[in-house]
Amino acid sequence: MHETDSGKRSVRVTVHTKITNGSETETFELVTLGHLHNKASADYLQYEENDENGIINTYVKFTDTELMLMRSGSVKMKQYFRENEKTSGYYESMYGRLEMLTDTKKIIREWNEPAKEGKLALYYDLSMQGNRLGSYQMTIMYKEEA
Repeated sequence: MHETDSGKRSVRVTVHTKITNGSETETFELVTLGHLHNKASADYLQYEENDENGIINTYVKFTDTELMLMRSGSVKMKQYFRENEKTSGYYESMYGRLEMLTDTKKIIREWNEPAKEGKLALYYDLSMQGNRLGSYQMTIMYKEEA
């Protein structure tokens, strides 16, 4: 396990997103490097994404009952996920700020200590500015780098 002075562990991160809207399905996958650390009763996963407008820093905070996804950089976003609850958040880009509403159906959190790998899975419906965008399945897998 590679641990920095701040207690952050280097991890390989794979994010798989599947969006279903009616009969249409889109899938996206991101593989990148990031960091994982624990503070108080929460775990924090941090990684970078690139889009056509620049770098996006993504932070995932997760506890036994809640997951918070926050992005900063070329886009800003903050959204909380609580199983069987509707939560509001926002998405902000150079085009403006949009209100989001998620209806979280299920959150799965797994950690395999011998393999030093974990998985977060989110199942939710997303609406933006009152318009339903679809049903989302997001899986974040992370594995400590040797």
